Amino acid sequence: MKLIDIHLHIGHLFEWSKDAVKLWMDIGSYKPLIYDQQGLLIPERYLEVLYSENVYGGVLLPEYSPETAGVLPVERVFDVHRLDKRFIPFGAVNPNYHHNLLDEFKRQVDMGVKGLKVHSVHGLFFVNDKLLYPVYEYCQENKIPVMMHAGTSVFPKTKLRFADPYTFDDVAADFPELTIILCHAGRGFWYDIAMFMIKRHQNLFIDISGLPPQKLFEYYPGLTKSIDKFIFGTDFPGVPGISKNAEKIKNLGLNVDSLKSIFYRNAVNVLKFWEEGDLSEY
Repeated sequence: MKLIDIHLHIGHLFEWSKDAVKLWMDIGSYKPLIYDQQGLLIPERYLEVLYSENVYGGVLLPEYSPETAGVLPVERVFDVHRLDKRFIPFGAVNPNYHHNLLDEFKRQVDMGVKGLKVHSVHGLFFVNDKLLYPVYEYCQENKIPVMMHAGTSVFPKTKLRFADPYTFDDVAADFPELTIILCHAGRGFWYDIAMFMIKRHQNLFIDISGLPPQKLFEYYPGLTKSIDKFIFGTDFPGVPGISKNAEKIKNLGLNVDSLKSIFYRNAVNVLKFWEEGDLSEY
């Protein structure tokens, strides 16, 4: 079954912090496959690896977290997007890094980004910071989806208080027409709250990246009843294996229709960047 992976990080190796490389990138096998000896990302190799893992399309994520993960500028996402338009460029802003958040995000939209990633835990801010509200308003008005890192991180200098679930609920309540995807939703300590939130908010969804797939039913006992709210993602390249993750999900006992929903249909319906007809093979 073809996959859409909505959680793909991108940037040169030396743009990541040393801790990010050691604690995250080194756990997988992809690093030597996508970077050259100088640490430059090779876009063609990046795509070749994804194709080999049966990934049809995905979302490319930059990051501005100088204190923790590093600075992976938005320009990097276009290096891959230019080669394959099925890999969608997202932007990112950080109130501790950018001077005018709305102007910066509009600049990124003018460049071609189709969505926004908000990484409060690495960026050391709250997602309900009022400085971000004009950006959320702009995204809501223009039907631009927003992804948020909603869970813990093992990187040094990150602070768990920036993963406070009630700050995410604030944004969902204040912007009811904004499409929000909770990445790693609740990882660490609030899976049950994440599950409640996707029931409470019509436009709230869960990205399962960075979670051990074999434990999805343990984390979300009501998974099958809310199957249209769960979207496949991996946190590539810091993941043991994309196809390995997919295989573990297949082994959960879900029916074919549910697997299609998680692996690509929900991404198509929620983000609207792909055509389901191109992904119907099982």
